[in-house]
Amino acid sequence: MKKKETLAELLLVIVALIWGSGFIATEYVIKANWNTSLIMATRFVIASITMAIALNKKILKLTKYELIHGSVAGVFLFLAFYTQTLGQSTTTVSNAAFITATNVVMVPFISWAINRDRPKLQTVLLTIMALAGVGALSFKDSRFSLGRGDLIVLLCAFFFAMQITYLEKATKDSDPARVNFIQILSATIISLVVFIIGGEGIQGADIPQGIPPVLFLGVLSTCLCYFLQTTAQKYTAATKVGVILSLEGLFGGLFSVLLGLEPLTINLVLGGLLIIGATILMNVDFNSKRREA
Repeated sequence: MKKKETLAELLLVIVALIWGSGFIATEYVIKANWNTSLIMATRFVIASITMAIALNKKILKLTKYELIHGSVAGVFLFLAFYTQTLGQSTTTVSNAAFITATNVVMVPFISWAINRDRPKLQTVLLTIMALAGVGALSFKDSRFSLGRGDLIVLLCAFFFAMQITYLEKATKDSDPARVNFIQILSATIISLVVFIIGGEGIQGADIPQGIPPVLFLGVLSTCLCYFLQTTAQKYTAATKVGVILSLEGLFGGLFSVLLGLEPLTINLVLGGLLIIGATILMNVDFNSKRREA
């Protein structure tokens, strides 16, 4: 069981690395003038088709339990990615990446609301630390300025926290691959409905320029990563999943600076360190450490 847990954690690190790169891919699609609903519909259609091909006849073994729980998880998944993409269109890549990482500090409070498991003082203090990090990212021109995009990405973090918490239960007595397929299919259907009803269409979008990064988002960042996440989450706790996946914020900010999409500033470093530090420390049991000592 320990080997499976270690492998699961390694898979989650790979997921975090790809998701960090996903912020860069999203930025390039946005720069190609693709609107949010077009990005969402395309990435999820690609992900659904890829997943269906990979699963093949395994889909026919789908159970009612997997259908229901996968669909619910898909709603949270759609809301999370939609708000993330919409928010990133009006904020920086690093802000989107680091603020998304705050979903980790939200997970214990959602578990509290659902399971009546009161968060420890440590959790409350680390939540304040993470919010201080968001404040540092928002401190510009000698004043705090939490932009519209930052607030939307903060909402995205909440939806990701809901999805992580829900998946912990949804994958316990089911096949992770089938749950993931239904989750992605559900998000695909919602994305297509929003795209059709929204009426934004493809006007002004540079389709050839946007295809390579959106393929990355559909095949790797969505299909592969959520298969790995649902598989790994079967063998590790939701809080630990959140901590490891929060590294996507670090990777996203790092890649953005290295690729010259934004400058390296003191605010970026301080805010990023506070948020990533809080998410990592969230999984450390200090009382246990003292008892061992």
